[in-house]
Amino acid sequence: MIRKMITRALFFILIAFSITASAQPMLPDMAAASEKGINVLSWMSQFDGVKSIAVQRSSDSAHNYTTVGFVKNIKKGRQAFIDGHPLPGNNWYQLYIVFSSDLTWFSNRVKLVVDSNTIANKGVLPPNDSLQKLASKIKIDTAAGGVVSGNPADTLQGLIDKLVIAIPDPGEINAYSYVKSQYVFTNPFTGHVNMELPEVKDYRYSIRFYDDKDKRVMEIPRVAESPIIIDKRNFKKKGLYKFDLIRDNEKMETGYITIY
Repeated sequence: MIRKMITRALFFILIAFSITASAQPMLPDMAAASEKGINVLSWMSQFDGVKSIAVQRSSDSAHNYTTVGFVKNIKKGRQAFIDGHPLPGNNWYQLYIVFSSDLTWFSNRVKLVVDSNTIANKGVLPPNDSLQKLASKIKIDTAAGGVVSGNPADTLQGLIDKLVIAIPDPGEINAYSYVKSQYVFTNPFTGHVNMELPEVKDYRYSIRFYDDKDKRVMEIPRVAESPIIIDKRNFKKKGLYKFDLIRDNEKMETGYITIY
């Protein structure tokens, strides 16, 4: 139901970014890029027998790392991760790799800086788990159009000033962007849902939230104050939720929020 109503703004996204000449996308190093509030990490893995790769993030280069998602494709070769919900300011990333032998290993760290206004103005995106459908399709090209080989002798170092990450047609991989409501939206800094309704004393407002199967999961029959904050824990699980905002028994708006 939700997929039939969305705005397909990611029809064919080209994310261009600059990277330092010393960067190498062969583990333990990573290439990193940020565009329009979306952070992308990419690297070449030369390892067999990998059990899992967790992507960890912190606003501090040395402490307080938390896992923001897992790499879906852990086969040897090109790998990538998309963080659609970065922190405002500094975003430090590292990979926590677990091998089949239970040996654990950390990658090097990279930093991306995201402006708070960019985050605030970004459209509604699915949680990171859903965005990894895009990561498996990412191709890394040089500005001249050649595909980066991934060989440790020539990958990026001294060759590339700009990379292009090409994300294919979302019709193939079910990747979508949603129009952001001005009245009901996920606060990008807290993850909670904000409601800012006009003339709340003059109208009778109510709101209903639905999951991806169009099943009602929560309803507020009367919204008597504005602004209000709905704690994200009320939604039980991460994901996209549709809402119907009602004013005086008439539907005022249908929109979407992300719980992440």
